[in-house]
Amino acid sequence: MKKFLINTLKTLSLPVIVYLVFLVICFERFSNWNCVYTIFLQSIIPTITAYSVAYGNICGVFDFTIGSRLIISGVIGGLLASKYGMAGMILGALVSAVAVSAVTGILNWYLRIPSLVLTMGLTMIFEIAGTRLAGHYGFVQIDTKYAIFGSSPNIVIIFLLAAALFYFIFNHTVFSFHMRAVGSNENVAKNSGIKTDLVKLKSFVYGGIFLGTAAILTLSQSGSVGAQTNLGSVTIVFKPLISILLALVLQRICDLTVGIFIAQFSLNIIFIGLIAAGLPDTFQNVVLGFFLLIVMILFQNSDRIEALREKSKAHHRAAEE
Repeated sequence: MKKFLINTLKTLSLPVIVYLVFLVICFERFSNWNCVYTIFLQSIIPTITAYSVAYGNICGVFDFTIGSRLIISGVIGGLLASKYGMAGMILGALVSAVAVSAVTGILNWYLRIPSLVLTMGLTMIFEIAGTRLAGHYGFVQIDTKYAIFGSSPNIVIIFLLAAALFYFIFNHTVFSFHMRAVGSNENVAKNSGIKTDLVKLKSFVYGGIFLGTAAILTLSQSGSVGAQTNLGSVTIVFKPLISILLALVLQRICDLTVGIFIAQFSLNIIFIGLIAAGLPDTFQNVVLGFFLLIVMILFQNSDRIEALREKSKAHHRAAEE
């Protein structure tokens, strides 16, 4: 119990420290509860998107298609909402997200080319498909009566359900153990009898469930989904991917489910804080990269830092004696 409390405090210290820094810099903006709650709500969709990326990332698959697949499922959900209402939006987004994810996974299985190359090519194809589906105007809108999932408390409830599902799959299924084995050493996993290609396919399919959920929330929150071209959809994956990298480091002291949210929440504090401080986009990227490096250095070397601290204490005790 004591270790759990200590690890919880360590995990929460990351967003707290970041928030305190910006509280000093932009006191008027950050000195109220509404700011914290707004950042929390803005972290939900990127967190669920990160859940969809995480399985493949752990398997060693680098996936550029996340953004384009999210757009396709959002566009299809929006189109079906106009014909079949709420049920059309939900089923359209979820089924299309899982279907496109399955196609990506099957192609990754049978084409036998690096996922980086494959998903880059598929991204361009999916972007064209999304543009065609979106029609002449390049975006799809929904009636406001269907946009009930984009605001509190509905978006919070969906987030909690998505987090619970991610936690269950990641911690209590055979797939999760196979996934981590494949990501650790694919050849050893294959020699031990694990069907590595099937595991990677499942990582796409399971991720598609969360991607469809993120598409529904995006559609509900903004009221529309717009198509992207010229690899513009790739930018959607950057924030979720960074949060996963941070969460994998935080995994030493907390579950990955919580770690992804904490990382994404911290990143959103930085983005909003830098905007409030009036800094240009280029400098925002510099600060974000610096933050990522510092956090990973500290957590990756936490054992070494702790050993040095204990050695220093022992040295002081010996000096006093």
